[in-house]
Amino acid sequence: MLTGCLSYREVQLVGIRSLKLTHVDTKGITATVGVEMKNPNGYKIKVKDPDVDLSINGIGVGKAMLDSTVVLKRKSTEVYRIPLRVNFQIDQAGILPGLATGLLTGSVKLGFRGTVVGKAGLIHKRLPFSDEQVIDLR
Repeated sequence: MLTGCLSYREVQLVGIRSLKLTHVDTKGITATVGVEMKNPNGYKIKVKDPDVDLSINGIGVGKAMLDSTVVLKRKSTEVYRIPLRVNFQIDQAGILPGLATGLLTGSVKLGFRGTVVGKAGLIHKRLPFSDEQVIDLR
C-alpha cells in the first residue's frame, strides 16, 4: 500500500483550452481559465501555493493568483475551470492597449510560467510549468 503512495508520476499541463475575462480595468484582470491537466497517479492531487507570472501578447503583466483550490482527479485527463486574478504591476498599466488590440483582433497570446505545489496526503512537491498559447476570444 505504501509503495503506491510513494510512486509519483509527473502531472502534465496539456494546454490552455479556454479563457473568459470576467473583469478588466487599469488595476488588473479577473478571469476563468480552462486548463487541461493530466494526473497519471492513482490519487488526487491538490494544487496550491502558486507562483505564476502571466504575460499577454508577450508582455509580463503580473502575478496570477488562484481564487480557489484545484483538485486533480486521480488517473484522469480533464479540463479544470480555474478562477484567477492578476493585479497589474505598477509599470504595466500600458497593457490595456495591447489587450484592447487582442479583443479587436479576436485572439491573444497568453503565457503562464512558474510553479505550484502539488499535495497528496503528507507529500508536497513543487511543480514547475510553462505554457504559451494563442487563445481565441470569440
